[in-house]
Amino acid sequence: MSSPKSIKENVARAKSYGQRKDYMRCLHALSLSLDELASSQVFGREKFEIGILIDEVFRQLMAMEELKRVLPRGLKYVKGQEKKLAALLMKIHDTIKNALEKAAVEKVRKQKNQIDKFVLAGHKFLMEKDVKEAKKYFRKITEAFPDERGLLQDVGGRLVKTGFPSDGVEYLERAIEKTPSDSRPYISLLSAYEMMTEQDKALAVIKDIVRRFGANESVFIRQAKLFLGKRMYTEAYDAAAAALKANPLNREAKKISDKLGPKIFGRGYTPGATASDIKAKSSAGGAKGKKESVSFSLDGSSGAKKDKPAKKKAPAKKPAASKAIKLDF
Repeated sequence: MSSPKSIKENVARAKSYGQRKDYMRCLHALSLSLDELASSQVFGREKFEIGILIDEVFRQLMAMEELKRVLPRGLKYVKGQEKKLAALLMKIHDTIKNALEKAAVEKVRKQKNQIDKFVLAGHKFLMEKDVKEAKKYFRKITEAFPDERGLLQDVGGRLVKTGFPSDGVEYLERAIEKTPSDSRPYISLLSAYEMMTEQDKALAVIKDIVRRFGANESVFIRQAKLFLGKRMYTEAYDAAAAALKANPLNREAKKISDKLGPKIFGRGYTPGATASDIKAKSSAGGAKGKKESVSFSLDGSSGAKKDKPAKKKAPAKKPAASKAIKLDF
């Protein structure tokens, strides 16, 4: 059984929605209020006060343009008809809701069709290597639907894949700014900078990828190749070693590692180990070798070899006169 307090709260809620021009919620809350009032045991002064409040909300609701189109003749609150009015308001609410949902779906469908039409038209010009004409379509559609998720990334990725990386960078940077949690524009931007041989910018993108999404063997391989291009061989070796650690069967990583390792570390090279690991091992081995070179004999004297005094060279002997060769001219 509904109490006067509960009914008044629903009416107050409906009034609040009406003041905000939220006619859908206003309809729903007012319908609930009328249904509660019809099934309640409220009489006298309280029912009279509730009736005044409901009539006020009715007049507020019928003044809205959206309801005028649905009910051109209007609708009034009639005491004793609460159950009927509640059912009518709920029916109006559901009809409008279904119409709005259908219109929204239709709007989205038309929007998707328009986007596909322009993107495919732009892609056609890309295939013909007419990037100037393609960018006209891409710019128009991205400006028309700036909030369409994935559109900037799609356009930028198409430009990069068809051989126009510098034109794709603009769209990919905007895509990252708009949706930094999406990894796809980062990968496309990395490919663009690799194609443009912008090693520093590509390495900066890799740094962002690792920070936001973590690293994998593919990222490490690309990093190793970029370091190779900059002649930073130790860093390239470390990136290849990291890729091998992620996947010991990675052929590209092994090829880079085996090529650089012996040249950088010589005999101390251990396949798969990082530069810091090899240096640490080498330092430990050197210290151990020095320690083991000192030994002691049983008589208490040191076994270390003493330096022998250098032998003095004997003066050169003069050749015998009979053996001397004379050159007469």
